[in-house]
Amino acid sequence: MYCRNSLLLAFLALLATTLACTKDDDCSLNGICKTNTTTTICHCDPGWTGPDCGRLDLAPATRWTGYNHTNYTDPAYYGAYGNSSWGGRIIQDRDDPKLFHLLVDQFSHGCGLGGWRPTSFIVRAESRSGPQGPYKWVQNVTSSFRHNADVLWSPADRKYLLWAIGAAVEDPKTCKSIPGSQFPNNVSVSSASSIRGPWTPFHITINGTNPAPWPLYSPANKTSQIALAVEDFKIFTAPDWNGAFTRVNEDVAWNTTDYSPTWTEDPFIWRDKRGNWHALAHWMIDIVEKNGTKYPRVGAHMFSRRLESGWTFKVQEAFSSTVEFTDGAVETFNRRERSKIFFDEDMRPLYLVSGVQAMGVKSSFTLVQPIGKRWREYEKELGF
Repeated sequence: MYCRNSLLLAFLALLATTLACTKDDDCSLNGICKTNTTTTICHCDPGWTGPDCGRLDLAPATRWTGYNHTNYTDPAYYGAYGNSSWGGRIIQDRDDPKLFHLLVDQFSHGCGLGGWRPTSFIVRAESRSGPQGPYKWVQNVTSSFRHNADVLWSPADRKYLLWAIGAAVEDPKTCKSIPGSQFPNNVSVSSASSIRGPWTPFHITINGTNPAPWPLYSPANKTSQIALAVEDFKIFTAPDWNGAFTRVNEDVAWNTTDYSPTWTEDPFIWRDKRGNWHALAHWMIDIVEKNGTKYPRVGAHMFSRRLESGWTFKVQEAFSSTVEFTDGAVETFNRRERSKIFFDEDMRPLYLVSGVQAMGVKSSFTLVQPIGKRWREYEKELGF
């Protein structure tokens, strides 16, 4: 009996140590460190879970929502791969709150994910069924080759800003992948007063890839300044979207080298309601530890009190490529990348938008998965 009690006490002590926190940083800046009876623990913000609030609280997704037209295989155009897409950013219409837009990478001529360069171009799709979709194509925004689409509203400029990589090329006639060395490695930006365009010609901002912009505007500081993170978690700022970008951070300690346990790409950054900074990234730990396997550990979360320094990356999974669906099925995708969050006006995370590819296929689509519980209230308030 004494032995069992000792083991139980040791376990409880270990558990208390695991769950204990001393400051909000121990809660990944996604919650508040508070004393609960006798133990100080993390009280997570809506949408986050886990002892350190470091994991997205994902709810079941619904089949054939998001932007998924992989079942459209007209031989005259789309061939055997369907209408494949990748990633995307949800934008709520400024005049019609029940209308949602998705700017997303799509691959021309029925090409699959393997032919993203140079067949990728940017389209705009719409949903009148809520943020989850399904989204229907309404407009080609660019021609090939444009990829890594990310769009945001700049309050100071009263404009939409569309970011991408690539350059205008002749319409690709095959799905053959082209080496990156044949294309300029740059991030470009375009602007428009309406999400429907017309968009200004793209102009180059920096050399890099995987753009992740976020305006520095706030009610207390109505600035046109903008932050831009790119591959290898290099962070730049500019006085406005059309200005010169200057790097403001040094190489972060955890951003070591390719094929290390902290190898990431595809950053997405945001500033929360407390003014803290966060990032999601595609974590490639299974590629490192499992000889090139791309799943299931795919999501990393980083956080900092300042944009320029102090970033922390806990080497743990923030989300995976395994998705539970409302029909009861659970599916592990081969790839889940380019993930972004759609927030409500109080910066509570409502939906995770990702490019996904199922096992054993070449097609891909954009998945929208609810986060936490607040999304139900949000949709109900809109009348869905």
